[in-house]
Amino acid sequence: MATPTPEGGKHPVTWYRSTTFSAFMVAATAFTCPGIFGALNGMGAGGGASPGVTNAANAIVFGVLAVFSLVAGVICNRITPKWTLLIGTLGYAPYAAGFYVVDRYKQDWLLLLGSVTCGLSACFLWVGSGAVFLGYPEENRKGFATSLKFMLQNLGASIGGIITLALNVNRNYRGSISNDTYVVLMTIMCLGVPFALALPPTHRVQRTDGRQVILKSNLSLTRELQILWKIVKQPAVLAMVPLMIYAQWFLSYQWQFNFAYFTVRSRALNSMLFYISGFISSFLLGLFLDWGQFSRKTRARVGFLIVSILVGASWILGQVVQVHYAKTQPTLDWAERKFGLGCFVFMLWGVSDPLVTTYKYWVAGSLSNNVNEATYLAALINALGSVGSTFGFVVTKMNFSLVGACAINLALFYISVPGLAWVAWTKITETSVGTSLTGLADFDETGSSSGEAGSSSDSKDHKSPVAVVSEKQY
Repeated sequence: MATPTPEGGKHPVTWYRSTTFSAFMVAATAFTCPGIFGALNGMGAGGGASPGVTNAANAIVFGVLAVFSLVAGVICNRITPKWTLLIGTLGYAPYAAGFYVVDRYKQDWLLLLGSVTCGLSACFLWVGSGAVFLGYPEENRKGFATSLKFMLQNLGASIGGIITLALNVNRNYRGSISNDTYVVLMTIMCLGVPFALALPPTHRVQRTDGRQVILKSNLSLTRELQILWKIVKQPAVLAMVPLMIYAQWFLSYQWQFNFAYFTVRSRALNSMLFYISGFISSFLLGLFLDWGQFSRKTRARVGFLIVSILVGASWILGQVVQVHYAKTQPTLDWAERKFGLGCFVFMLWGVSDPLVTTYKYWVAGSLSNNVNEATYLAALINALGSVGSTFGFVVTKMNFSLVGACAINLALFYISVPGLAWVAWTKITETSVGTSLTGLADFDETGSSSGEAGSSSDSKDHKSPVAVVSEKQY
């Protein structure tokens, strides 16, 4: 039985079994799948499909996510995050292929099918990745693991934007991207599979602090539902529900904003700058949230202030600009002087969106170190966020004015602020070791609970001084 290392002490680990390597593999799948998904949609879904078709397709994607994310949480705890993540990489390419078919052949059947496969895959990818970056890392690395996922997701989207820009640099008009662009983006989406396969099996993962990360598999369905229900009832979780809904609602509006007011090449430039900005902001916030110079309580409170001030400012400015654009109806190209203001607003959203996401997941990860609970937290965050996205795309599909759509996002964010402030000020403790949101035994400290030793499928690893992940048959 492994003993936790005193504060500051470290156990040696094999690099390809470390929590950092696991976080990189999760981040790599985010680069190839959600990242390229973001690049494609940041361009207005390529521009070949009408806004109505695009919004309907994305409403399907996020509707499927909203319905099936919690189911994916149950499955993840049974098949482990590795195989959950692998399933999550399989359904993105048909979505991009669907836009190619719409653009070239004016047929939307593959897009509708791809929207379903993308939604189902995204359920597994987000839940599997959330279980890893919320549940696996050492407490002083949760900010890094969380930000790394969204950094590489934004990097993938920005590189997708660079590729799109390079292939469409002469298109100084509204319209669709080139066919070659679709092919390149689909190819990158397919590369998520090997990264998911490289994620270490749960019983091989090692922590530098010597604490075990335990995944209880084969819990009864009744027990799984009890855990989920207890998590849903937690006051800290309930207080964050408005933020979870807001944190993906804005996607439809922001993508539509870029499509409505910019030329093809300017949309590509905006998309690239949007995601590069997000890469930087997520990285910096992750560094701060792990900064040992301040207590975790202090980091939570300062993080809240950073998020609330920057995000609030982005929507206030965005509302002003949106009202102006609604009156003037510009088609902005980077060669024009008026391009700068719209580009700046879009970049500001690029900075603020990952701040919300990174902080939201870090707060959730600070509530528990239990992997089973982390899985359900990720599933719940994903489900509620997808509800927000679905309604956001439905609103856009109904030809709701962009001024009104922007105002909804501004209002939703400020509605979420009081609950988030309450959690940041009162619910973040200095450590989550030995605690549980649901009463589910926490194996992280000693590798056992109630006198039962954690098991391992590899006896050699079990005898090692380095703690490993065990799968407890319950």
